[in-house]
Amino acid sequence: MRKVLINKLQPGMILGKTIFSPNGHVLLSTGSELNETFIRRLQALGYTAVLVQENYCEGLAFNDIVSDRSRIDSTIALRNIFDETRKIKKLDTKAIKSMVNTFVDEIIQNRNLLFELPDIRSYDNYLHGHCVNVCILAIRIGMLLEYNEIQLRDLGIGAVLHDIGMVFVNREVLERPGKLSASEFEQVKQHSITGFNLLREQKDVNLLSAHVSFQHHEKIDGSGYPRLLKRDEICEFARIVAVADLFDALTSERKHRKSYAYSEAIKIIREEAGQKIDLNMAELLLKNIAIHPTGSLVQLNSGEVGLVVANFRQDPENPMVRVLTDRTGRALDYESAWEVELINKPDLHIVKPVEDDDRVAAVLREVYNRQEKAG
Repeated sequence: MRKVLINKLQPGMILGKTIFSPNGHVLLSTGSELNETFIRRLQALGYTAVLVQENYCEGLAFNDIVSDRSRIDSTIALRNIFDETRKIKKLDTKAIKSMVNTFVDEIIQNRNLLFELPDIRSYDNYLHGHCVNVCILAIRIGMLLEYNEIQLRDLGIGAVLHDIGMVFVNREVLERPGKLSASEFEQVKQHSITGFNLLREQKDVNLLSAHVSFQHHEKIDGSGYPRLLKRDEICEFARIVAVADLFDALTSERKHRKSYAYSEAIKIIREEAGQKIDLNMAELLLKNIAIHPTGSLVQLNSGEVGLVVANFRQDPENPMVRVLTDRTGRALDYESAWEVELINKPDLHIVKPVEDDDRVAAVLREVYNRQEKAG
């Protein structure tokens, strides 16, 4: 599968992953052939990208630490919970706990997998999908910190509700493209306090979980908000969630900017580690991320282009790559493609992703089409 921006979709492309409406109804199923009508519908609903099937990706196993079904169900449930909270200023903590329990169980079961599959959201579901992803990443970091299951669940509750205060921020302000005015930014900053005040009133929410909402925008150098706290003044749960929050925000499509590739987001995380975000938490996050997800096209230092076919838990930076072009960029015949485990080839490494290079994808697609016709 390959992630394709909505403005680069073409009729005839085959959908690689089922797309759901913000209310949970199936819009298009995996394997559907896209046409002009479908593409316009997705644009109108606020989708910025979709996953499409590519013949050169056939046979790859796409796994993630949480199942698609759990992600989808949780995103839809969270949308409903947040909408209800906005109206009555009360929280369905029972549903939240059930959601987090599912995540904890699946993440423990899939402890040997990396976080690598992008989820496709519409603008309307950005907040809910973001909270789900942050929760998943935070729980994974908590596992590496050897939290017990009670701690993991308390961390997960704080993480999935870290932005609950956003439901009380003016929607027009949140959806405005470009830079916010000073007064608008002050409105947005209030979500940390509003969320904390809501959560600490819930008798069955741990106060540490509530503090995640309060402190996840604090920076270890004291430049964050709302209280300008520094390093050890920020609770550990909030320092975990701050790192997960930054990564998911960077890798998500927004109205005012396109998403960063995982590898680009990781560079930013490394730059901010020890300066704005907790160094240890950042390092733990990076141990959980497939820097170049399965199905990604990458360029090697040799000049060759390859397809990431598997990732290794012990070394996320050096996956297994199927080399598909020669050093000049000419596509190899199907039989000539070869695979290499970069973890065992210190002289060979990935220089950059070429996921957005449609020319590369087109060349590879044509070679495989010719092979299918011939064989």
